[in-house]
Amino acid sequence: LLEDLKLERMSSERLINYNKRLYGPGPVARLPASGIRGYYARMSPIRGFSMAATHGLILGFGAAFYYKFFMGDVDTKRIEDYYRENPPR
Repeated sequence: LLEDLKLERMSSERLINYNKRLYGPGPVARLPASGIRGYYARMSPIRGFSMAATHGLILGFGAAFYYKFFMGDVDTKRIEDYYRENPPR
């Protein structure tokens, strides 16, 4: 049993980090970009993810609201205009 534990420890010590830019010297070294591109990367992982999801929802709902109420839902208007000109028999 002790030999098995020693073998497992030796195999984990022999892992080589080939991509130092991605993983860095520690377990995970996130390298944020400068400016707005690295905004979420400078946060802790869960906070960055939740902020990105929140901003995405806000932008999505904003665009949908603008399309629906300011552009007038163009496809629905075309369908309604078609049926006004060509009423069903």
